[in-house]
Amino acid sequence: MDLSPAQSLKLTAEFEKVGKLLDNGLGEAGAHVVLSHERHLNNVEITVAYHHHELVGEGSDPDLFSAIHAAVGKLEKQAVRVREKWRDGKRIPRKETDASSERGEGKTDKSPTG
Repeated sequence: MDLSPAQSLKLTAEFEKVGKLLDNGLGEAGAHVVLSHERHLNNVEITVAYHHHELVGEGSDPDLFSAIHAAVGKLEKQAVRVREKWRDGKRIPRKETDASSERGEGKTDKSPTG
């Protein structure tokens, strides 16, 4: 089955958006796309390796474009979720005692004059 040029452009834009989310600065990453047709349904499975996780987006629909669109949408949601977990997991909040001692709070003047 062929997609119209407008549909192909829209899917290319969606894949580029997901590609920007998955860009880790190491170069281009690969995606494994499986298209299958069973009776009246088109099944699409997109698999991408990202930060030691396998992200899989699956979509099924009688229309091939809608099936690919659904799979890319699910893949995008997974990429955002994994990226947020990875980013937030690396952040460590500063302790209250360290922050107050750096600003000079809580220190008393213990000079011998007095």
